[in-house]
Amino acid sequence: MDYSIEHAKVKELIEKAQCSGASPHDLLNCIAEQLRSAGYIPASTQLLDANVDPAEKPELTRFIRIEARKEGDKNAHIFTFAVLKPGGVYKALWLQSAVVEK
Repeated sequence: MDYSIEHAKVKELIEKAQCSGASPHDLLNCIAEQLRSAGYIPASTQLLDANVDPAEKPELTRFIRIEARKEGDKNAHIFTFAVLKPGGVYKALWLQSAVVEK
């Protein structure tokens, strides 16, 4: 399966949704919903700080990492986003995606 094409479609879907919110959790929920609409099941999520460690407080979140699965696919799909806060509103910027083959 060509994951680069599949992930490019997911990226486009998320960018069109223009996920934003009053908190990183709002942003995470929006992204997870877009992944679900693309056929993915989010398995684990992480709010990460500037050092890419788990954020001690939500307002310290600089990155979001979501590991998801797709029905019928044993592989794990990992989506990573930068978290921006222009004008006091949290927004996501797609950074990368990866596949861990199992």
